[in-house]
Amino acid sequence: MNKKNLFEIDLNKSTKACDPCALECEKINEKINKRKLSELKNKEVSHILSVFEDKK
Repeated sequence: MNKKNLFEIDLNKSTKACDPCALECEKINEKINKRKLSELKNKEVSHILSVFEDKK
């Protein structure tokens, strides 16, 4: 079995997201619910994008 080094993967060329990222994207899609981005309220956008905040 070949193991891939995670540091050698170019994520910009990846066709599939990693599982944690894919799960977060699904949650965001559910929250947006097929609305246009211009239809979202400012409060919703900040809440939706909070999953990408650096929690240091």
